[in-house]
Amino acid sequence: MFNERIVKGGFCAPRIGLALAMAVLCAQAAGDRGEAQSSSPKCIYTYDARPLRRLDLRESANAKRVWDAMHLLAALEGLANRNRPQFYLFYCGDFGVDTDQFWFDWLRGEDGWLRDAEVHPLKDWTDALEQFRPCFNGLVVYDPNVPATSNLGSTAAGCENLLPVRFDPDPASVYTLLTRKLGLPVKLWLVHPDGSPKFTGRGLIPDLDEPASGSAKIDAYRWAIRRYLGTGQCAPGYAAYYIDAFWLKHPQSGPNDLHTLSNHDYFIAHKAFFFDLSSWGDELPNDDPQQPLGLDRKALLEVLRALYDRAGGGMTRIGGFTPWPFKYTDHPGVGGRHGGVPTEWEFSRTVSQFNACVEADAAGLSAMANASFFQHYPLASRYPQPNAPPALAAWKTRGWVDAHGKVTNRLFVGHYVGDYDSPAWLYKAVPAFFRGPTRGPIPLGWAFDPNLADRAAPAMVYAYRHATTNDYFIAGDSGAGYLNPRALTVRPDSGLPSGLSAWVAFCRPYYSKWDITITGFVLDGAGGASTELEYSAYKTFSPNGLGTHCEPRPAMRSGVATCPERDLPDAPDRAAEVIARACATHQNGPGFLWARSILKAPGWYAEVAEKLRAQYPEAQVEFVDPYTFFGLIKLCEEQSHTTTER
Repeated sequence: MFNERIVKGGFCAPRIGLALAMAVLCAQAAGDRGEAQSSSPKCIYTYDARPLRRLDLRESANAKRVWDAMHLLAALEGLANRNRPQFYLFYCGDFGVDTDQFWFDWLRGEDGWLRDAEVHPLKDWTDALEQFRPCFNGLVVYDPNVPATSNLGSTAAGCENLLPVRFDPDPASVYTLLTRKLGLPVKLWLVHPDGSPKFTGRGLIPDLDEPASGSAKIDAYRWAIRRYLGTGQCAPGYAAYYIDAFWLKHPQSGPNDLHTLSNHDYFIAHKAFFFDLSSWGDELPNDDPQQPLGLDRKALLEVLRALYDRAGGGMTRIGGFTPWPFKYTDHPGVGGRHGGVPTEWEFSRTVSQFNACVEADAAGLSAMANASFFQHYPLASRYPQPNAPPALAAWKTRGWVDAHGKVTNRLFVGHYVGDYDSPAWLYKAVPAFFRGPTRGPIPLGWAFDPNLADRAAPAMVYAYRHATTNDYFIAGDSGAGYLNPRALTVRPDSGLPSGLSAWVAFCRPYYSKWDITITGFVLDGAGGASTELEYSAYKTFSPNGLGTHCEPRPAMRSGVATCPERDLPDAPDRAAEVIARACATHQNGPGFLWARSILKAPGWYAEVAEKLRAQYPEAQVEFVDPYTFFGLIKLCEEQSHTTTER
C-alpha cells in the first residue's frame, strides 16, 4: 500500500423557528446511528471549504487556520450526519477532478439519490455552527503543546457530542471566536483554562490514580483509554489512526490536505477511538523524543487490546495509515531509522494480532470528505459482477485451451489494478479513471476492497455501473480490509486466540454483496507466510483465486488457485520488458504472471500492451481477466496432478 507518490425523507425548515426544526432533525445525534432510510433526503446544507486548500502553508497562520477550521468542520459534519445525511462539504480534489463536487453532481444527476433535495449553501462555518447547533453539546479544548490531545478531541467529539478546538488565546483564533464571541460552552478541557498543560508525564495521570508514564503523550492516551474504551463510550469495531496536531509543525511535508482531518467525520459519527502511535519499540518517536524507549509501542498494544476487548473479539476497522511523511520513518526530515514499507508492515503485523484491519488512507491521496454523508447512501442488497467470467468453452474458442482440454503454451498475464484498500484512494480514482475513452482494450482486475463501500459507496456503485466488458472486480489487500493473515493465527505480541473465524465472518457478507470471489493480494508483509490454515479460511469466501505474497509459483492451495504477485515498473516500456522476460523464461507449458500496479489509469495498460507488441512481437502473451487467469491455473494444476497420478 505504501506509495510515495439529513434525513432521508427529512425536510427543510425556514430560518425562523430553525432551532426547533433542527432539534427534531438532530434528536438522535447523541445516540448510536439508526438504520438509514432509503428515500432521498429532502434538504441538504453545503459548505465550500475549498479555499482552505489554496492557502500558502509556509505561513504559520495559514496552517493554523486550515487545521482549526477543518477539525471543527469534520466534527460538525460527523455529528450532523450521524443519523441522517444533511451536511455536505466541498473540499477534496485530485487527478484534476474536483472530487467532492463530482460526486455531489452525480448524486444530483445520473444517480438521482439527491435529485429532489433542496440545497442550501452555508456562507461560512459560523453559519454552519448556527444551523447545526442542536447536534453538539459544546466544545472540547485541547493542548497544542501536547499534540496527541487533538486526537483525544476527536474521540471526545464522537463520544460526547463536542466540537474539538485547539487552545489559542490569540484574538483572531477559532478558540477565541467560539468561546468569547459566540459564547459556546467548554464541556471538556484537555488543557487547563489558563493554557498550562493538563498532561505532563509527571506525578499522577489526571483524573486517574495511576503514576504518570514520563510522557505527556502517553499519559493522554492512557487517560483516553480509561475514559472512552474502558467505559464503553466508544462504539465497538471502529478506530482511527490519523496524524495528530504534530502536523502543525510540518504542514509542508505533503499536499495541503494531508492533515486528513476531513476523514474524521465518519469515525466521529461512529464514536471511534482516535490514536497516533509508533509501532517501533527500538527507537524514540520523533514527535516525543524524551519519552522512555518503547513507550509508544507499549501504548499502542494497550490501545489495540482495549479495542479487541471492546469489540468482543470481533474485527475492528482502523481508518488511516502510518503518517510516514511526518513520523516514525526514515523519510527526509523525519529522522527515523525504519523505511516506509517496513513501518507500514510492522503496524499491519501488530494490529492484525488484535483482530484489526486497516482502511489504509495513505499519503498522498489520503484526504476524503463526506464519508459520514455517504454512509446513508441506499445500497442494493447485491451487486453482481458486470461481466460473467469466461468459461471453458470461451477459453477454447480463444485458443487458450486446446481440443484436448490442455492450457496452451503461452504466457497469461492478469492485471491486478491496485491498491484500493483505501476509501480515500477509491473515492478520488474512480471519477478520474472510469470516465476516459481509454478503458476497454485490456482486461482489468480492479482490486477494490469491498468494505470500502461503507465510506465510499458512490464510488463502488459508479464503477460497477460504468464497467466496460473488460472491467472485472476483485478484492485487494487483503480482503475486506488490509491485514496480515498469518498474524491472525501467530500472535506473539497479543497472545490472543486465532482470529481467523472473526475474519471470515467479517469478509463473507462483503464478498457476497459485491459478488467477489477472488482476493488479488493476500498481503503477508511482516506477519509471516500464509499456510494451508489461512488459505483454507480464504476458500470459504474467496474460492476462485488468491494473489499471494510469499508463494514461489502458481499452485493450488487448499483447493484454491494461487499465484504470486509481481510489481510492474511505472514506465510502460519497462513494464513491457518485464512481461517479455517472463514470457521468455517459461518453458514447456503455459506461464502465468499476476501483474500488480498502483494507481494507474486504464490507458497505461493499453500502452503497456502496445509497447509489448511493438518491441517484442515474438512474445506469446495473452492478457486475460482475473477469473480466467486463476481458472487456467486451476485447470493446469488439476491436469498436472492427474498426470502425476498416472
